[in-house]
Amino acid sequence: MADLQETIGRVVRQERQYRSLTIKELGEKAGLSEIYVGEIERGQKYPSAKVLESLAQALGLDLAELLELMAEEIRKDREPEYTRVIGFTIPTTPNQPRRTVVKRIVNLLDEGEIESVANFSAFLLSKHLTPQ
Repeated sequence: MADLQETIGRVVRQERQYRSLTIKELGEKAGLSEIYVGEIERGQKYPSAKVLESLAQALGLDLAELLELMAEEIRKDREPEYTRVIGFTIPTTPNQPRRTVVKRIVNLLDEGEIESVANFSAFLLSKHLTPQ
């Protein structure tokens, strides 16, 4: 199991790359140095709560969403491989973040239905990202 410092760094890197940001761009948006962001991503530094808040905002997330992504990574590391066939964790408590609820719904779908939902989601995303 990875340690918390490495998990935080892995999630920050994944979210940064998903948004096609460089370390420098993320640092500028978060008001942090490029070196410090790199150290966080490599699991060499523990970010403070304030730094996590700045990183979340720079990534377009609220702090709760960033922390939920970290929690998902921790759960993934702790679960046996066979329980993560599709990579989803079913919510176990009320008021779970939206991502977790959506994952629960997707888990109920058959393979062909998942592809349809994925295609529709891609369509909606393309409409959302295209300037009107």
